[in-house]
Formats: sequence, structure tokens, C-alpha cells
Amino acid sequence: MKQKIFLLITIAAISCKLTAQDMMFTQFHYAPVYLNPALTGTGKNNLRLSAVTKMQWFNLYKPFKYIAGAVDYSVYDEYLRNVVNLAFAVNHSSKGYLSNTNVSGVLGRSFGTNNGNCANWFLSLALQAGYTFSNVNTKDFVFIDQLDPSGIISGPSDVDLFVNGKSKNYFDMSSGFVFTWNDIMIGGAVHHMNEPNVSFNGKSENGKLPRKITGHIGYVYDNGNIKLKPTLIGEVQGQSKALVMGLLFDFNEFPIQLGCWYRNNQGFNYNNAFSVGFTWKWGEGKMASTQSNDFANRMGISYDAEFNKPGIGTTHGSLELGIQKDIIIDDNLKCPTASSGICSYKFPWEFF
Repeated sequence: MKQKIFLLITIAAISCKLTAQDMMFTQFHYAPVYLNPALTGTGKNNLRLSAVTKMQWFNLYKPFKYIAGAVDYSVYDEYLRNVVNLAFAVNHSSKGYLSNTNVSGVLGRSFGTNNGNCANWFLSLALQAGYTFSNVNTKDFVFIDQLDPSGIISGPSDVDLFVNGKSKNYFDMSSGFVFTWNDIMIGGAVHHMNEPNVSFNGKSENGKLPRKITGHIGYVYDNGNIKLKPTLIGEVQGQSKALVMGLLFDFNEFPIQLGCWYRNNQGFNYNNAFSVGFTWKWGEGKMASTQSNDFANRMGISYDAEFNKPGIGTTHGSLELGIQKDIIIDDNLKCPTASSGICSYKFPWEFF
């Protein structure tokens, strides 16, 4: 029964553009470039490695699996002015019989720092371009003309679902901005700006991947013992609307960070979920500008439980695992991103 239900879900995902939606990670702080390309080059040091993987809905016949990984790098001149921000990202999703792999590059620039004199704001802009490889595995598909009262009959189906073959590749573009002022950060991104055709059945009018518009706002409160980091994220893609609100508890004296989030999808009445997360930080590394010691690595795990539609009893929830490493290349201390560095405002990495 699970296989039949899952097969119907997969066929619907192939046939209908409304189901072609991007994944939303709960641990967005382990996928900064995925959330917003303008977060490229805004890490703690001049090189950042980050990745997150998610297994969604354990109880499905074939659980959905997602991976987002990126390496991003910032270049500053001797006056601490940003020259360029660069990133290379790979995203992969496996939805049963469907798989997508996107390879992309990001080019960006940051503003607001200049030697010892800083503006009271920080701005980052970026443009992302990549290519997506989509494939569908039809060997386990069973269509109506392959069934009779006795069960499954042998022979290929005449259903003309894959006019363009079993693979579909397309070019994709995205852009974004991030702005911080004092203890507040706001950002926005537009993914799939060119609305590429992702249809397998040759019907371009039904195959456009809708633009995904993301907005996020964060705040940092530090009382000396603990940092509280509330974040609000909103996403709109076609008929899908999602709102995520959460809070990170980052302890100053202990190498742990706790998080809790609430997600509401589809107009506040569909796929409500509550998530909890735990992060462990380890490994000493020098922070740029200050040369003070700080944790260079962190790893986190989170669990999502759906309240309704389809509900935790049906799905058994979802699990995420994230990892991140901040590195200074060649003792390059020209990246003014330390919390006690030359600028009084906070850099984007401090909000996660």
C-alpha cells in the first residue's frame, strides 16, 4: 500500500508544476548559500565549508532525501575593502523515483567596511548561476495499461508521460541581498529567476519551475552568558507559502547551541511542524581581525514533527544533520568578520 501511495505522489510530482517546490531546511544556518546566495563570503573567516542533509518522512516507501553543500570564500584588500565573494554549491534531491542535482557558482560583493572607518551598516549582493540535471527512474513504475484483474501484466506501457525522455537538464539563475545594521539582519533572495522548464512530458506551459521568493530577518541579543538569536523566514513559490519562526540559544561558555522552530506551510493550514535542534562546537581556530580563539567546527542535528497533514503518525517525521567549518587561508586576517573586530555592527554569520 505504501508503494502504491508513493507511486501516485511521484507521478503527480512529474505531471503537475504545482508540486515542483524547493526543499526548506530547518537548520538553515548550515546551508547559508542555499538560503540566500548573498550570504556567500559572510562567514566567520575567509573560507567556509558547510553542508546539510535531510531525510524527510521516514514512513514513506522511499523517503525523500536532500543534500545541500557549499564552499564560499571572501577576498579583502589591505584596506579591508571587499574585492569579491565566491561560492561553489551542489544541491541534490532524491524523491523516490525522481532525482535532481544542481551545480552552481556564486559571484558577490560586500560593502560597508573600509580600514578602521566602518559604516554603521553592512550590505552584501550576489548573483548565482547553475545547471540542474534531473532524472526519473521508471523501471518500478506501473501504469493502468499494465494491470488487469489478475494483477500486473508484462510488457511496456503505452502511457506517453515521458515525451522528452527520462532526463531533463536546465539552466537556472538566482540572486539575493543581505543587510545588517547594529543587531538586526534582513535579507531577500529570488531563486529560479528565469523560471526554467522542468517538464518531462514536453508541455512547456505546465512545466515552468515557479520563482521562489525568500525573505528573512534575524536579531541577536547577548547578555554575556547566552546569545539569543530569533529568526523569521518567509518563502513563496507558486501556490506554496511557508513561514518559519525560531530561536537559537547559543551559550558563550559552553560548546553547545540549542534551537527550536515552528514551520507553517500552505497558507497557515497545511503541514504545520515543530522542530528541535542541537549543535556541538569544537576545535579552536583564530577569528579574523582579532586573532582570538573560537570554535572552528560545529555539527548539528534536528528533528521535525508534523502536527497535521500528513501528521507525525503517518510520516514519522524528518531528520537533518548539518556540519560547518570556518578556516583562515594562509593566515589571511584581512576579513573583518570577528564579533569584536573593527566594526561595531554584526556580520551575517553572527546571527546563526
